[in-house]
Amino acid sequence: MDSFLDLSDKSKFGELLDEYHLKKMRQKIYIHIINNNQNDFFDLELFNRNYVKNMDKSESFSEILIKELESQGWKTFIGYGGTALFFYDKEKPSNAW
Repeated sequence: MDSFLDLSDKSKFGELLDEYHLKKMRQKIYIHIINNNQNDFFDLELFNRNYVKNMDKSESFSEILIKELESQGWKTFIGYGGTALFFYDKEKPSNAW
């Protein structure tokens, strides 16, 4: 970001923050995938603690991103009581439960 976005309308702050968190989650998952970490999971709970601080919102963001990943041919699985997102191209990782 080279300069501040429009901060004059405080009523849009919540929406702007949600957009930021969704973008940040997308970036983190992208890095995870290109590091070829199919045997490891993306920690939704950790992301939530560090950024969103509202697990319901984090889950809704992950649902959006799951649809995006699946539209590109990735398979997904939510494990560990809804706190871990697995993505893989062939077989579900052995630690996905």
